[in-house]
Amino acid sequence: MGRVKPSFPGPHVLAVLLVLVGCYWSRYPQLMETHLTLLDEFAAKLDDVARGERGVRLEVLPEFVYPLERAQDFSRIAARRFPDRASLRAFRVVLQRYGALVDDPAYLLQPDAVVQIEKRRVALAEAIEVTRADLAREQASE
Repeated sequence: MGRVKPSFPGPHVLAVLLVLVGCYWSRYPQLMETHLTLLDEFAAKLDDVARGERGVRLEVLPEFVYPLERAQDFSRIAARRFPDRASLRAFRVVLQRYGALVDDPAYLLQPDAVVQIEKRRVALAEAIEVTRADLAREQASE
């Protein structure tokens, strides 16, 4: 039986990949802002759900975890290219604070869940502001 030769992408495929990677890195500020906005919006939605008459049901929690997972992926990828960026360091704090909203769902079943969510949202909002300020400084210096 003959050996199968591995196939490698042609030069045109590699060129397209390089352009996409270049576009990805040039879009860092927009991608960062998208993640900041989504995390803030999902935190607000979690607050709205908690204030509803049924409260937060644990089966809906994956909807709120998903944006965190995507943002963590972005952070890991961006760290390869921009390990020393202040905005990325600040973004890690955002991830931790959003994680505090969704990582341990037991608090959502407590009578004071709305109060706890509000405290965690305030901390998240502060971290988002710091990240946006760092991002703006970086963009102004480029």
